[in-house]
Amino acid sequence: MTAVGTLGRLKAYFANDGSAASYECLSCRARFERQHQVCPECGGYDVRSREWLDSGDDPDGDDR
Repeated sequence: MTAVGTLGRLKAYFANDGSAASYECLSCRARFERQHQVCPECGGYDVRSREWLDSGDDPDGDDR
């Protein structure tokens, strides 16, 4: 991870006032305040932390 990526994540973390959704379904892009095992909107199983998505890191390595 680059220094710019790290600084961006820190800035976003401290700027978060708690009103932004913390999780997102990668299938339908629905956003949620709490993590679900299955997306209640589409039934998808790929609900991720927005922190991971916003950082540019791809934990699966599939470059979505």
